[in-house]
Amino acid sequence: MDSVYRESQINDVGLEELLASYDESAYPEVFLEKYFLTECLAERNGTDTFAAVDASGSKYIAKCYDRSLWDMEEGSILRNLQGAGLPRFVESFSNERMLVNVREYIEGVSLDVYAAENDLSRENITEICMKLCDILSGLHHRTEPVIHRDIKPQNVIISSDDDGTILNVTLIDFDIARKYKSGSDTDTRFFGTQAYAAPEQYGFSQTDARADIYSFGVLLRYLLTGSTRKNDKITVYKPLAAVIDKCTAFSPDDRYSDIDQVKKALSQANPQAQKRRALKLTACCVLALMLVSFAGFRIYKAVTWTPFNDDAIPAFTSDEERVSDAVSYMNEKYDTDLFGGTQQTLDGTEGADSVATIGLLKTVLIDVYGLDADYVNAPNTDIPNESEDFFFPWTWADDQTIGRGTMVYVAVKVHDPAIVADWSSLKDDNGEYPGERVALEFAEETGIMTGANRPDDITVGEMALILANAERVFDAAAEAEAKRVVN
Repeated sequence: MDSVYRESQINDVGLEELLASYDESAYPEVFLEKYFLTECLAERNGTDTFAAVDASGSKYIAKCYDRSLWDMEEGSILRNLQGAGLPRFVESFSNERMLVNVREYIEGVSLDVYAAENDLSRENITEICMKLCDILSGLHHRTEPVIHRDIKPQNVIISSDDDGTILNVTLIDFDIARKYKSGSDTDTRFFGTQAYAAPEQYGFSQTDARADIYSFGVLLRYLLTGSTRKNDKITVYKPLAAVIDKCTAFSPDDRYSDIDQVKKALSQANPQAQKRRALKLTACCVLALMLVSFAGFRIYKAVTWTPFNDDAIPAFTSDEERVSDAVSYMNEKYDTDLFGGTQQTLDGTEGADSVATIGLLKTVLIDVYGLDADYVNAPNTDIPNESEDFFFPWTWADDQTIGRGTMVYVAVKVHDPAIVADWSSLKDDNGEYPGERVALEFAEETGIMTGANRPDDITVGEMALILANAERVFDAAAEAEAKRVVN
């Protein structure tokens, strides 16, 4: 059947003509006696999908399979599945040529249609995907895990109210679902939608839950970018981009091993959830913020106008002089030459004018500020976040150059980690790491960036300047609080 049959068309051509094009004799007679077909929803690969009604007018979906082409499990799998987000199996019919499975009709539209008709925010997308995670968790964690193997927007039904608010998410179409068989090396045949199918579905190995996780990652990318393929020209919110990359790794071993891990990562990547978690740290941040507010003008004035060298004239202090003073100040205070030029840097030169690197910054954190080496060097293998297990929320090579924003983040965090962990002041999300944004706001208010004008590839001297400025800010805040307590 080349055309899609709507109910109005059925009234015109009649049920007999509709079925005639399909060879009515192929269908189980009892099925045709009990159900009236109202619409052909799809036909492909020896399967026909119909909307149908019974004598009472109740709606159903009838999936019809050509037995010569299909040895499928949908009926047996759906028959044993129950729970939110899954279509209820009703009954099945069969003869020598055809198997027909009838399931409940789910009111709603497919996810691709819903996304096209609604301007989905990251929060909307995250909400939908977390609900889908719950459905897949119920499938994957069964005694005999069920692998769907065809996760795509067309197989996710969204039920919503009149204003578009999501009510339910349902996963449909278990045509190629299979039960995971421990010990099996490969799947016997490839099925699935090419753009969404995991590499192992092409016969490299048996598909397990990680195949669905791969498809889930492609679906998430599609919702965020409108494409199933990775495109470096399209900016994706970094925490969600990290989730996609891990889900869609070529090797199953490099993906999340469990869909619950995916849901946790989505929750952490959700800006709203991040703000809620940040509120738990508010109590720890209140004192620091009060100190800064109390001494704000005094601190800003001190950083902006007072050079590190007491002999300099404030009104005529240039940025170059500030850098030179800061280098001397940091080297003398900590009895080190890290800021004076003995460190070999990325471009092969030495000195305060050479480009600062992550490797040098790690050395400063360990040797100057006394941070634990394991804490400083520990890689973050998850999405960027604040943790007691690692200092840097990103994983960078030691030869990576440093931007001003990153340096400001480090300078603030080394003195008060609670400041960069409190994201509640952010009113929107521009794709940059929230901890760095908060640190930059703090630095602008207090003058920590004074004299450091290079946005990227800062020098060793500018590293010293930002650190020295930060020390002056926090020392002045502590002094102001001490006076306040005494008074």
